[in-house]
Amino acid sequence: MPQESIVDASRPSAGRIYDYLLGGHHNFEVDRQAAERIKEMLPFMPKAVRLSRWCLQDLAVELAERRGYDVIIDYASGLPTNDHIHHVVPEGTTVIYSDYDPVVVEYAHEILAGVPNVYFFEANAGRPEELLERREVQEILGGRRKVALVYWAVGMFLTDEDLSHAAQYLYEWAAPGSCWAFNAQAAVPGTHDPAMLRAAKMYEQMGSPVQYRSLETYRQNIRPWLPDENGFVSFLEWHGVDLSIFSPSDLRVLGRTGGGYGAYLVR
Repeated sequence: MPQESIVDASRPSAGRIYDYLLGGHHNFEVDRQAAERIKEMLPFMPKAVRLSRWCLQDLAVELAERRGYDVIIDYASGLPTNDHIHHVVPEGTTVIYSDYDPVVVEYAHEILAGVPNVYFFEANAGRPEELLERREVQEILGGRRKVALVYWAVGMFLTDEDLSHAAQYLYEWAAPGSCWAFNAQAAVPGTHDPAMLRAAKMYEQMGSPVQYRSLETYRQNIRPWLPDENGFVSFLEWHGVDLSIFSPSDLRVLGRTGGGYGAYLVR
C-alpha cells in the first residue's frame, strides 16, 4: 500500500476522505475539498461508503455471534469510531485492529483508551506478517490461530502482488477452521463509467491508486482461500441491506453489485 500519512495536511489522503464521507472529524480542509469533488463526480459515494461500513458491522456480528469466533483481526481498520467492529461484537471478544499510518494508530490509541480486549497496532495489509509476528500480538493471542480475519474496503488499494502475498501468508498462518471476511472491492461492471475513472485518477494523484479488478481476478489473487457455500455476495444482496438509500441513477453507475462483493473465505 502507498505510504501516505494522515498528518500531511498539504495533500488529500484516502483515509481522511473516507472518514469525512462517513461524517467523521479526523480530516483536513484539503481532504474535505477532495471529497466534495468526488461527490460531484459520484453523488452516491457517501451512501456507498455507509453501505460498506454497515456490511462490516453485519459481518462482525456474523463472525462473533453466529460463527463463534472470539478473536477478530482486522487490517486497514482506519479510525475505530463508534460504528466499528468492537461496538457490535459480544463483550469479551478480542479485537485486534491495525493500520499502516502511524498517526491513525496514535489517534486510535486515544479513542480506545480504557476499552478492554481491543488493541490497535501499526501494520500494512499487504504484509500481514507485520502484525501477526509482533511480540505483543503473539502474547495477546496466546497461541490461538483459529481466528476471524477481516480485509474490508482495502482490496482495491492493494496490488495483485501484495494481495496474493497476504492470502498465501494468512492461509499458512491460520489454523484450520479460521475464516477470512474479504471484500472484493471495485469488482464492478461500471468501472468504465467516465465519472468513476475520473475519481480513480484523483486517488492516483493522491498516491493511492485504485486497482479495478474482475471478480475472477480477485478469486485468483486470494488463492488458496475459497469462499464458503454462500460464495461472493454483492453489497446490494447483502443480508438486510436497505436499497431505498440509492436512487435509480446511483444504481446505474454502481451496477448490480453496489460497489463490490463480500465473502467468508474458509481455511
